[in-house]
Amino acid sequence: EGVDDVLNMLLDKATPSNEWIIDPETGTAMSPLEQIEEILREKIYRCLHREVPHAVQQQNRLLRLDEKSVDGKGAKEDSGDILRIRQDLVVRTKSHQRLVMGSGGKTLERIRSTAIKDLETAFQCKVDLTLSVRVTKSDKEIPLDSESTGGITYTPN
Repeated sequence: EGVDDVLNMLLDKATPSNEWIIDPETGTAMSPLEQIEEILREKIYRCLHREVPHAVQQQNRLLRLDEKSVDGKGAKEDSGDILRIRQDLVVRTKSHQRLVMGSGGKTLERIRSTAIKDLETAFQCKVDLTLSVRVTKSDKEIPLDSESTGGITYTPN
């Protein structure tokens, strides 16, 4: 007896308010690039099973919204816009590169495909996402050309 009373009292103390502090319709203060990086960071973390995600840096190569207009009157078709994203995932060692790529590029494709779903939901348009994995020795400076640093790009069929 009295267990329900104690449980209710504890729940009341643990939940000071039934109202949300921020309205669910309120937008985020994050820029679109920050949102993209955060979504990719989460997918890297989940797909790598916490093995090396802390050692993966992200570098944006392209972020562009291509707006489609189908009729000559300038009216856009629904969902015709395509968000094009090119990101380099930069690691420090070849072994990290192999882990991020996975066997036959399967891990990188899983990161890519799960990120696309969340990105399409967040930006409410189609997303064309290309991820490259490359190795750099520097902690600070990320070289701009992936070819000179052993970059590998996964291109879906």
